[in-house]
Parts: sequence; C-alpha cells; structure tokens
Amino acid sequence: MWIWLGGIGLFAALLFAAVLISNVHVHVTFRKHKSDDYARINVRLLYGIVRINYEIPSIVFRNMKEGFLVKTEQNVNHTHGKAEGNERINKRKVKKWAKEVKIMMRATDALKIWVRETLSHVQITKLSWSTRIGIGDAAYTAILTGWVWSIKSIIVGFLSYQIRFKRTPMLEVVPVWDDEMEFQTELDCRMKIRITAVILAGVRLMTRVLEVDGGWRMWLKIVREQRRRHKQKLKEQQG
Repeated sequence: MWIWLGGIGLFAALLFAAVLISNVHVHVTFRKHKSDDYARINVRLLYGIVRINYEIPSIVFRNMKEGFLVKTEQNVNHTHGKAEGNERINKRKVKKWAKEVKIMMRATDALKIWVRETLSHVQITKLSWSTRIGIGDAAYTAILTGWVWSIKSIIVGFLSYQIRFKRTPMLEVVPVWDDEMEFQTELDCRMKIRITAVILAGVRLMTRVLEVDGGWRMWLKIVREQRRRHKQKLKEQQG
C-alpha cells in the first residue's frame, strides 16, 4: 500500500513540476490591406491542452463620433463553439479605459514597476513586420518610407528594453512606386512566458494591492463594473 501511495505522490509531484516549467505561448497576427483588416490572438498553455483563440475578422471605422466597430469571435479548444460579438471603440470608451487605469494605479503600490518586472520574463521568439506603402508620388513615397522605418525602429527599440528577444526582429518596408495609393502591412509575433512567472506575477500583484489602503475594494469595483458591462452587452446582442 505504501508503495502505491508513494508512486501516486511521485506522479503528482512530477505532474505539478511539469506544469510549473511549462510555458504560456501567445501568437499575435495582424493584417491590413486597404479596407480589409484581420487580427488574431492565439493562446496555448499546458502543453497545448488548453487553447484560446480570439479573432477580429472585421474592423470598421464609422466616424469620429462613433469610432470603430470591431467584430470579434472567441473559442476555447475549438470544442465549445464560437462566441461572437461586436465591440464599439470610440472616444468615450477610451476615456473610460484611461480612468480605470488611473484607478488601478492608485489601488496598486508601484504598478508600473510590477508591469516592468512581469514583462522582463516574457520572451519574443519571433517578430516579423512587413509593410508595403505608396502614395502615388515617388518623392513623397520615399520620404514616407523613411518615416515608417523610423517608427518601426523606435517601437522595436522600446520593446527591447522591456522584453527579451530570442531572435532578431525581421522588419521590412517596401516602397510602391505605382501611381495609385497602396498600404499593406502584416505583423506576426510569437511570445512565451513560464507559468511559474505568471503565478509569481499574480502573487506580487495581490501583495501590492493589499499594501494600499482600500486597494482591493477599488479593484473589486472595476471587476464588478466589467462584469456588468459584459452582461449588458450579451443582453443587447441576444435582444
């Protein structure tokens, strides 16, 4: 009997260790060609046992007041069916997000430091970003190509101070010398982080929240508000 119990305990310990040393893999894809937009976020963890796929097949700009209408599709392990929805992103919603971020910063001790510490454990295993651009005039196309190169270099340079790159990023900007305007961009990014780092980050976040007087109440208020909005959106879609 003791041998069986020891074997079960050893198996459980090995299984727990395997979970701790596993990685959370995130694959982000974004494509834009003229008015066609597509984005996808794929999350894979526990050696691929759990898969979450989040797709944005359509991004439509209405006007300055209504903002963007984003169509979303989400499924888990490709077996629970798709959850479809529409998200409207406008100036009002951005202001609301900014307000919630300020509340989280007040409710958490040194939130910026926590974000930097968490990002330091993230590894980008692949970053490919290609762009084709032209505005119908050779001189202005050449100038714009230089600007795009500069913007990409600044973004990648900033990320390199926050996140570790396992491979050199592959950046490409191709000028299009045709008479018609052309803009096409494609981003492919793969990153990973150990589950151990995710768990420790969660513990550190809870500790920092508890160090602020009333911090957990402010976080709880934000979570409840998010749940309320989600339920309201579901009712609107079903109705």
